[in-house]
Formats: sequence, C-alpha cells, structure tokens
Amino acid sequence: MQLAFQKAFQVCKNGEKIPFFVESDDKRVQLEGVLSYDKSHFDLLKLSGMLKGSIILICDISGEEYEKALNEPLEFYLSDGIVNLDNEHFEDVIECGNGNIDLSEILEGELEMIRCDYHTKDD
Repeated sequence: MQLAFQKAFQVCKNGEKIPFFVESDDKRVQLEGVLSYDKSHFDLLKLSGMLKGSIILICDISGEEYEKALNEPLEFYLSDGIVNLDNEHFEDVIECGNGNIDLSEILEGELEMIRCDYHTKDD
C-alpha cells in the first residue's frame, strides 16, 4: 500500500488523521494505525500503529523454528527524503523514497528487524 507523501502530509497538517491497514504477504501479520501531523516535527508525519499476528522465528539456541505472537505498538516518524543527522530524533525516522509512503515496505522492514534479533523459544 502506497500513499503520496505530500498529499498525506497536507491532509494530516489540516488536522485529519489517515487510518491504514496492511498485511504481510502470508497474511500472518498486520500493521494497523494512523498517520498524523505532530507540530513538534514540522516536516515529518507521525506513524502510530500496532503490529499484530504471529511470526515464525528460529531459536538461536536449538535452531528449531517456533511461532511467536506479536502485539507490539509502533511509533515513529516518516520523512519525504533524507533526514538531517543533526536532528535529535533521527533514529526514529524512516526516509520515504520517491515521494511515496510504502506501508507494505515498512511492515516488511519491521518484520525483518524482528527476525534479525536474538531469539529463544522461551521468550
């Protein structure tokens, strides 16, 4: 699911929130939330959502696959292009290329970050 950044920015800057819902390719994980404007970050959009569902992970101790339930809040900012590294919140910003917000790509990126973390079946 893609949205034009500037169009979404103008809608949100006018006080509206844009709801969204996107699923992973296998339909096991959903990202649902809203895009909004935050006055303290004048050129960014705020994404607030919940990552829900389940993901198959590999235990780093036994090497066995297991299923982990997800119910995690997500909150970060979206930028239309490159972020100035002098910004104190730059670690919480996703740069959107080509003027588009690709929510499917954001979901897949979050899932990949989870997969790359250290996991044990006892988590």
